[in-house]
Amino acid sequence: MRFAKPIDLAFLLTALGVVSYSDWFAYGAPTGRSVSLLFENDGVWPRFGERPSALLFHEPLTSKEAAQVCKENNETLLSRESFSSFSDQLLYFQSTGAIAVSSDDQTLSSNTVADISNEHPFLCTNSAPHTVQVDTDFTSTPRTTVTSHGTSFTGTRDHLAFRFMGIPFAQPPVGDLRFQQPQKFTGNSDINATGFKPGCLQFGSFQNNDLGLNPWGIDEDCLYLNVYTPFIPSNSSGSSQLKPVFFWIYGGGNTGGTGTDATFDGGPLVSRGDVVVVTINYRLNIFGFLALNDGVVTGNYALGDKIMGLQWVKENIAAFGGDPNRVLIFGQSAGGWSIIDLLRSPKAAGLFHTAVIHSGGSSTFRTQEQAQAAVEPTISKLCDGTGEARLQCLQALPAETLLNLTTQLSSWPSVQDGVLVLEEAVAQVSRGPSAVNSVPVIAGFMPDEGQSLMGTTVSPNATDFNASLVAIGGPSLAQAVLDSGLWVVNNETDVYNATVSVDTDRTLTCAGVNFAHAAAQSNAFPAFYVYNMHHAYGLSFFNPFGLCTFPVGQPQPYYRCHSGDLYEIFGTYYIFDQPPRTETDFFFTNLLQDLWVSFARTGNPNPSLEYLKSRGPAYESTVKILEQTGFVWPTFEDDTQVLASLEYPELGVEEGLPDDRNGRCSVICANDCAFIR
Repeated sequence: MRFAKPIDLAFLLTALGVVSYSDWFAYGAPTGRSVSLLFENDGVWPRFGERPSALLFHEPLTSKEAAQVCKENNETLLSRESFSSFSDQLLYFQSTGAIAVSSDDQTLSSNTVADISNEHPFLCTNSAPHTVQVDTDFTSTPRTTVTSHGTSFTGTRDHLAFRFMGIPFAQPPVGDLRFQQPQKFTGNSDINATGFKPGCLQFGSFQNNDLGLNPWGIDEDCLYLNVYTPFIPSNSSGSSQLKPVFFWIYGGGNTGGTGTDATFDGGPLVSRGDVVVVTINYRLNIFGFLALNDGVVTGNYALGDKIMGLQWVKENIAAFGGDPNRVLIFGQSAGGWSIIDLLRSPKAAGLFHTAVIHSGGSSTFRTQEQAQAAVEPTISKLCDGTGEARLQCLQALPAETLLNLTTQLSSWPSVQDGVLVLEEAVAQVSRGPSAVNSVPVIAGFMPDEGQSLMGTTVSPNATDFNASLVAIGGPSLAQAVLDSGLWVVNNETDVYNATVSVDTDRTLTCAGVNFAHAAAQSNAFPAFYVYNMHHAYGLSFFNPFGLCTFPVGQPQPYYRCHSGDLYEIFGTYYIFDQPPRTETDFFFTNLLQDLWVSFARTGNPNPSLEYLKSRGPAYESTVKILEQTGFVWPTFEDDTQVLASLEYPELGVEEGLPDDRNGRCSVICANDCAFIR
């Protein structure tokens, strides 16, 4: 709630002085003070660099002590005139009990003339730069060090958040650790976390920096994670001040992607949500998924990596300001498959508390026999032994040799191993809460996933529906779709639109429909929410034919493509020089982040209006749309099938899962609605 007595605000603003906590560490000062990085994120990303940023120290010092520490660390006491820029955030911190200011406190600021001997919480300028490009150089940015279980992690900060990049969470999966489940990192007790590390071995957009996306390269030694946080706690902070944790798993078909993708930079979400963001690397393609049905090479190494990352979070994240008892896992596309894998894996039990599946279908699945049959002809040409002998042969091969095999082997699903993966996801979820890690879950769809997923396979000018269907799914799919009569083609543009619709259904939507039915019918999760995302912003580097967005200032129909929700959930448009099309892009991004943060905080995606109002004017757009529409996101029930219809300002609910009640998914799934077999 906001404060009833105006005097509270007046004394709060004039009682705060300043010190730079993160620079203090670099100079070897004590690490016993809590510090928050303040930035009022109103979602208007073109102005982020113009808005001020500051450091709030929660525990008090005298004016002289505060001023001296700031001077030593190349920061200055925040002037009294600058306090107003942070008044709403300071009120929020006071309301949560993070800072305490009494009505008889005096001023600690650069305007102070007298030497004030009383101790107060205090503010410091934050001169660290705004991260606005992929290849930002952090070598000269201020340092911040935290310690967890005897290990020191030295990171940095920018304009929006404290950043710890390139933290090893497992032993390098090389040599005799190749094709093995990850081993806990036991190396250096002093971790330099001031720069990103390479992504895992792959081909595609992130294999090099040709597209300006990955200046850190790729390597078999790739099991690193990144932490973005608004808060570094002291040892005495108490668990009540710890923030919800967002644990992100990237997509890329199990063959590409990286946790260092700047699309997933945590700064905007951290500063808006008052949450901690963790992004992780995991092994890809043959290195993360090879299974040979021999009891030795069993697959699911990538899933083991994700579980190991979650174990690291459970053990260490409190030192970075995160609450290990409020961990939200979320991922998109193959990252969504990963979320489903974690929901069904007994080895992940207790490591997370809420989950969001962005465009995840029903994950992927093969039996050991199917997995071996898919790879045996190729693998046997290099290593034709069996068991341990074959494993040793594979471990001795150059990594490049194995990576090159993936040009012949493109599908890498999770594999039934009886340990990490027990059975196919829909079947397992159908058995109810005792069969899964039963936590509150959100799952959702993009209406036009197939447009970007089919890439340039079909031209927007296509006129032959049958040929287009054969191109995306083969003759049996084409025949089933044409025989059904459920996709009507009347003019030239309809061929492309209908093909996009079919590809959307066959790749992810209909599998996701099956998952939603199974979850709702079995009550697998204590709360299950479903959405359809009607607002999108196509990624600058994943936008076939430029149809996944509309021109700036010219709202018009466009495809809500696969990955069109990523800039929105992370707010990272500006790193890729993406302009706002209309102001609704600001408001929708705010709304989406506020819904997701509410889910992480409480297990319910319906934010408290009182809480949002306590955060100040930056949250007014979300408050306004929730009050105007009366929007309440209901849990998904199989009989009523009511889901959230996410758009701005047309926020509401809709009935029926996509292409379910009209019979289209029945046609698709009779042919095959699993993305990978």
